[in-house]
Amino acid sequence: MTQTPFRGDRRSTLKALGAGVAILGAPAIVRSQTPSTIKVGWAISKTGPFAGGASITQWPNYQLWIKDVNDAGGFNLGGRRVLLEGIEYDDRSQAEEAIRACERLVSQDKVDFMLPPWGTGQNLAVAPIFRRANMPQLAASLVSDRIPEIVKNWNNLFALLNTASTYAEAAVEVLRGLRAAGRIGDTVAMVHVTDAFGLELSNAARRAFGAAGFKLTYDKGYPLGTSDLAPIIAEAERANADTFVAFSYPPDTVGLTEASRVRGFNPKVFYVAVGSAFPIYRDRFKENVEGVMGIGGWNPDVTPQLRQYVARHVEMHKREPDRWGSSLFYAGLQALQQATEKIGKLDRAAIINELDTGSFNTIVGPLRFKDNIRVGGFFVGQWQDGDFVGVGPAQPGAKAVRFPKPNWRA
Repeated sequence: MTQTPFRGDRRSTLKALGAGVAILGAPAIVRSQTPSTIKVGWAISKTGPFAGGASITQWPNYQLWIKDVNDAGGFNLGGRRVLLEGIEYDDRSQAEEAIRACERLVSQDKVDFMLPPWGTGQNLAVAPIFRRANMPQLAASLVSDRIPEIVKNWNNLFALLNTASTYAEAAVEVLRGLRAAGRIGDTVAMVHVTDAFGLELSNAARRAFGAAGFKLTYDKGYPLGTSDLAPIIAEAERANADTFVAFSYPPDTVGLTEASRVRGFNPKVFYVAVGSAFPIYRDRFKENVEGVMGIGGWNPDVTPQLRQYVARHVEMHKREPDRWGSSLFYAGLQALQQATEKIGKLDRAAIINELDTGSFNTIVGPLRFKDNIRVGGFFVGQWQDGDFVGVGPAQPGAKAVRFPKPNWRA
C-alpha cells in the first residue's frame, strides 16, 4: 500500500488546491461538533489494471470537488465554514490493498468521510469497512445485482449506477427495437472480462438475450489484463453474428476495438462497455467511434451547470471528464455536501438518513435515491457527432439510435 502525495509530502491535503494553506503531515485533530477541518480520504487505483478507469472517472473528480468546495469557503456547518483536506492511497488495483488502506483511513487517519474505490470488485471488498465505520459509500463505479441484497442490511451504501441486470436488459431492449424494425437479426457474439463486473453483466445478459429470443453464436470470457485480444475478435467474427457485445474494462475496450478495426470486423452493432464513454476512446479512434454503442451515456445539456463542470474539469486536469460516471461521481459528492450542511454537523447516521430520503440539486439535475439506488439515468449510450449520448432507455433527453455503425476506416 502506498500513499500518493499531492504536493510531495508523506501525507498531503487538498486544502492547498482551494482556499487556505495546506496542513501537511498534521497530527490527528480532535473532532467536535464543528471541526477545524473535514478530513476526506480514499483508496484508489493509481497503478495496476484499474488505474486507467480510475484516472478518468474517479480521483480527478475527488480533487476537483475539494477544490470547488474550498474555493467557495468550505462546508457550511451551522453557520461556520469548514475547509476540506484530502488523503489518498494507491490501492494498486488490488482488493487487499484497498481494504488495508480503508482500515488505515478509519483507524489511523481518522477521516470524517471516505470516498469509494474504483470498480465493482473493489467497492464490494471495502463495503464492510464503510459499514463498520458508518460512512456513506457513494459508489459510482459499482454495477452489481447484489446491491438490493446489500442495502437491505447496509443502508450506508448508495449506488449512483445500477444493477448488472438493469444495464444488460437495457442493452437487449435497444437491440429488440432494432430487430423489430428489421435492421438486425437475432444472432449475437458476446465476450466478457472474467472479474466481478464482467461475470455479472454477462450472466445477466445471457438471461436477457434468452428471454428476448436472441441466439448467442459466440460466448466467451477472457482474464483481466489480457493484452492480445485479436484471437477473441477472430473467433467472434467467425460466429457470423449481427451484433457484437463486450462487457469489458477500459484496456480491453480499446484492445477489442483496435483488433476489430485492424481485422475489418464490422458487425451491424458494436457494443463495448467501460471506457467507451471516455474522451480518450474518441481521441484514439477519431471518426471510427461514430455509431459505437456502450454502457452508460449522458445528456450534455441536462443542466447549464454540467457544461460549467466540464470546463472546470478541463481547466484543472487538462482533459475532459468521461460521458457517464464522472459527472455522477461529482453529483454524488454534491449530495454528500448538501446532506451534511442540512444536518449542520458531522453526524454520519443523520447524513446517511438524509441521503436516503432527500433530493439534491446537482450538475446532472435533481438527484435522489430509491432503495439506495439512484433514480433515473442512461444505461446505453452511443457515439454521435463526437459525443457519447444516452440512447436507452427511452426518456426525455434520449437520442435515437443511429444505425448501422459505419464500417471501420483505416
